[in-house]
Amino acid sequence: MEKVALVGYKQTKHTFESPVARERIIYELVKSLYKDMGITKDDIDTFILASNDFTDGRTISEVFTVPRIGAYMKDETKVEADGLNAALYAYMRILSGLYNTALVIGFSMSGSEFRVPLTQAYTMDPAYERPRALINYYSAAALQAGAYMKKYRFTEEDLAALTVKNLENANNNPYSARKEPDASVDKVLGSKLLYTPIRQAHVSAYADGACAVVLSSKKMARKFTDKPVWIDGVGHLMDTYYIGDRDLLKMDSLAGAAKKAYKMAGIKNPRKEIDLAELHTNFASEEPVFTEAMGLFKPGSAKDVVKNGESRIGGSIPVNPSGGPLGANPVNATGLIRLAEASAQLRKEAGKNQIKGAKTAVVHAQDGPGAQSNTVFVIRR
Repeated sequence: MEKVALVGYKQTKHTFESPVARERIIYELVKSLYKDMGITKDDIDTFILASNDFTDGRTISEVFTVPRIGAYMKDETKVEADGLNAALYAYMRILSGLYNTALVIGFSMSGSEFRVPLTQAYTMDPAYERPRALINYYSAAALQAGAYMKKYRFTEEDLAALTVKNLENANNNPYSARKEPDASVDKVLGSKLLYTPIRQAHVSAYADGACAVVLSSKKMARKFTDKPVWIDGVGHLMDTYYIGDRDLLKMDSLAGAAKKAYKMAGIKNPRKEIDLAELHTNFASEEPVFTEAMGLFKPGSAKDVVKNGESRIGGSIPVNPSGGPLGANPVNATGLIRLAEASAQLRKEAGKNQIKGAKTAVVHAQDGPGAQSNTVFVIRR
């Protein structure tokens, strides 16, 4: 099978209120990425945007963004999902043999132009769940967190400590929108309670921003970089729609997607073979559930993982050393940012959050209430 590499990446400095429009954001981002790589738009065979008409606030939204990335009158398409799904689509396009290179870009103005929960409401069942507004992304996360905490005696203090870990990582990430140098367990516990046990401090930082990556076939990779990051395994699964019909702790779709990616990459023991994980967590409480479903830590071990610092930088498997979505969550770009951040680690370009000797990483993205749909990549240097 043809191998596919990530040969270039770049993201914006995310902000809660961008001074310029999305078109300017992605134009400047892609232009600077081309310059950094020493290429032009003509070196790209296919362009894939991750955006959404609801989040853009207009139909056929790519009409206004396609020209800004150099894709006018060229092969382009849009994926109305998280950016890592767009990267998966680009990966498959290159595997087809019809394309050698692909630019993938995800972007959003979710910090300033719209309220994320209102757009999320339109993904809920229109006849029952949406009018009643009992089940939504926040309440689904609360049900999941409550179930985990009750089953494994994971306390609010433990969850607060986990939150602080990610906020500390985000403080050292120059791209993060959220900076809390005084983050503490007490401050997290004192934040507004939304749905028990979810507090405002646990919620990811919805922001304005974008991320772009360039993927290449093996035969072209060395043309672009001497530090390619290889996509060695992928997996994607979607669970049933209704929250009440699935086990929020077992996470079948995530566990299945991870197994597919591990098998493809030849990973037999992820706890020993994975050096770091970049996960798309919309809420801090999702981290223990996700890592355990992916086989990174033992079921129910989150209390010890937090206490022993196993998921910290320098721990056995650092999780979200970038700070993850708690530092910046521009909807549609978040999973793609995870890919860029993990690639930066493998290329030794992660600055203050660099993990020594990192060679293999797992990357994750989600969509839907309660992480209904999951995509997993295994990447290596």
